[in-house]
Amino acid sequence: DLFCLLCSKSHCCATMSLQSAAMSFFPDDYFVVKKSGLSQFQAMTAYLGGSAFQTIMDNPVTAYRQLVQQYAKDLNGKPVDPKIASAEAQAVFRAHPV
Repeated sequence: DLFCLLCSKSHCCATMSLQSAAMSFFPDDYFVVKKSGLSQFQAMTAYLGGSAFQTIMDNPVTAYRQLVQQYAKDLNGKPVDPKIASAEAQAVFRAHPV
């Protein structure tokens, strides 16, 4: 139960209105599983989880791949050995990881 800091009661009008406001924040069927097999809550959780995965895992890998591609050619635009490009990219990445 909510507890009112103003009147020290657990069921005053201020806590009742706060409780009803919190309950109306989500629709009644937000946590109900639909015909698709997911509730709105599960769909939102999956979406946010996918976004977190992309931010934490995919973005650094993509940044490193682009760094290797940047060093895949020399100053004259000619392709260099992939081992050299990878070594140069790793040196830059280790010197400035963030």
